[in-house]
Amino acid sequence: MNLSARVRSRLGPVWGPALLLFVATRFGDAVNAFIGIWLVPRYVPADELGAVLPLAQVAAFVAMPLSVLLTPYAKLLNVHAELGEPGKVKAMFRDASLLAFAVLAAALVLTPLFFPVVFRLFGIQDGNLALAIVVSAVVGALSPVFTESLRALRRFGVSAAAGAVAAPLRLAVMWMALPFRGLTGYFVGQTSGPAFSSGVALADFLRRHRGVRCEPYFREDRRIFFAFAVPLAVSALVGNLRGMAEMMPMALVPKAESAAYYQLTRFTEISSYLGLTLVFVLFPVVSARHERGQDTRRILLQTMWGSLALGLSFTAVLALAAPRLFAAVPFLRPFADFTPFLFPLGALASVRVASACFTTHEMACSRFRFMRYTIPVSIVEAAVLWILFRIRPFEWRLAHVVGAMSAGTFLCFAGNLVEMFLSRRDTASRPLPNP
Repeated sequence: MNLSARVRSRLGPVWGPALLLFVATRFGDAVNAFIGIWLVPRYVPADELGAVLPLAQVAAFVAMPLSVLLTPYAKLLNVHAELGEPGKVKAMFRDASLLAFAVLAAALVLTPLFFPVVFRLFGIQDGNLALAIVVSAVVGALSPVFTESLRALRRFGVSAAAGAVAAPLRLAVMWMALPFRGLTGYFVGQTSGPAFSSGVALADFLRRHRGVRCEPYFREDRRIFFAFAVPLAVSALVGNLRGMAEMMPMALVPKAESAAYYQLTRFTEISSYLGLTLVFVLFPVVSARHERGQDTRRILLQTMWGSLALGLSFTAVLALAAPRLFAAVPFLRPFADFTPFLFPLGALASVRVASACFTTHEMACSRFRFMRYTIPVSIVEAAVLWILFRIRPFEWRLAHVVGAMSAGTFLCFAGNLVEMFLSRRDTASRPLPNP
């Protein structure tokens, strides 16, 4: 066994591909960090900077129906790939693409119904912003239709290369678009990366499946498809409502604090880089082991605790270095008084990624027990925030928003831990019936 094979064997099925993706995409992450930390604040006016993340949450809500349908698609695509059925894989690829374009058309029709309300709330002029947000949202949700084929077929090298190139392309587009219209240029730039990655994935998929004839699959797969789609539709709807409820109070927070939230989270999201890479690799690997009836608990523990430990370690270093860093760098100096928020925001990002590892693992194993507590927690948090947003019993500050986010996130993570360690059910995966 040569050195490369020994290294892959030692790293295992998740950490090996994850390390490849992690190393290959660090350049892309550095570019994205530069965009978020310096480029966007330079061209987006300070009084609109705090609206960037709430508008991104609106975009996620627009793309929600497509995201719901893509998760069972990813599961079934992985199953058929493992079973060596390229005709069904190609047919799923075709149908998911058509579905994505249908969602884009529906989103464009519905745009005038709710975007004017959001723009008035944040005091933003529309221009072409609504169109840019919708296209960005749907292209971002459409991208997994193509990139999931790389993940399910374990083409992690191609995926890493596409991601590394997409980031500087996004930088170039944003640098050209932001000076013309800040927020609109931001969402135009956001569209470029997923569009490029989708093109690379599509070319790779068609090259490998040239001459393969599509085969029918839905009659055999519909039970599994709806077994995924129904609970995920409920979970996605509740989760997006929770995300919207968390962002809407940003319209009431002082402009300086909402802008600080944007700037600080550009730093703290770095703590989630490794964890998000693990989540990307986790689903197809766990799903494949699940189909073979193999235990996946060890993989779950490694990914959860590995991402959490590294995320919290980076957060601690950042929190200690931030006061001097923000005081020394001119464009960060206006946010120096808000650096105490860095540790709670970084811990929040790290815990959310660890929780995502758990829920991704459970979905790959066709288990949805976690929704018994995540859905009630999300509903209660969204309801409380919405009521407080409407009646405004106090002056909203950044601390209130961060506190509400943390309460819901840590309750859900506690539920993950309880389910993982105290459940009496056998954690070894049991295979699904062949679709």
